[in-house]
Amino acid sequence: MSLTLYTSGSTDKPKLVTHSWDYINRCAQNSVTEVGLTKDDIVLDVFPANTIAHYTVTGLPAFLSGAQYVCSNFNAYTYPTLFNRVKPTYISLIPRHLELLNKTKDFKDLDMSCVRYMVAGSSKITQEFIDTFKSKGVQTIANWYGMTEYPPPILIGYNSTKFNLHPVSGDHVMYHPISATNKLAECIINGKSTGDIFNTSTQEFSHRRKEANGKTWKTNI
Repeated sequence: MSLTLYTSGSTDKPKLVTHSWDYINRCAQNSVTEVGLTKDDIVLDVFPANTIAHYTVTGLPAFLSGAQYVCSNFNAYTYPTLFNRVKPTYISLIPRHLELLNKTKDFKDLDMSCVRYMVAGSSKITQEFIDTFKSKGVQTIANWYGMTEYPPPILIGYNSTKFNLHPVSGDHVMYHPISATNKLAECIINGKSTGDIFNTSTQEFSHRRKEANGKTWKTNI
């Protein structure tokens, strides 16, 4: 049995990626362990079922842990009301979500102190993103690095734009230097280039690189 998903298309045309269910289950169990999910938790999931985040960050971890699970399409204008009704202890949101929520009046005064653990990811996390949710009472904001090809969590940073560059998964991660002057290095996972550049001095994600032919590593796996 296997799971086949399309990549997001953030760096090139979306393509199909297939994982065994054993692998997906292992990634989801890593999330359960990292978050400490139990039957006492309440998970609010706004990720579609055709995304890797649904399987390894929110949906499947909720089922494996026995947590209460609520799923909904994301709508910035109704999210605050849904949040107040559910009172989740575990959520995951991305920068685009915050961009949309900031356009609504109900988000401004939303109390999110019931959330003990929040996963952020998908694109570069800024200090403003972290500060916004910390000011609303979120206890831990964890910046998770991963992708459809190598599901999160691979690397994690807590309440910071910085990552611990040592993997929390069973994957082999190394960093290939591309610049000696500013400590930029490309993340290599299980021997394959990701195109993702980290600053190994500041331990922050820098940018995603395109190859000279205009295509990324994702077209070559």
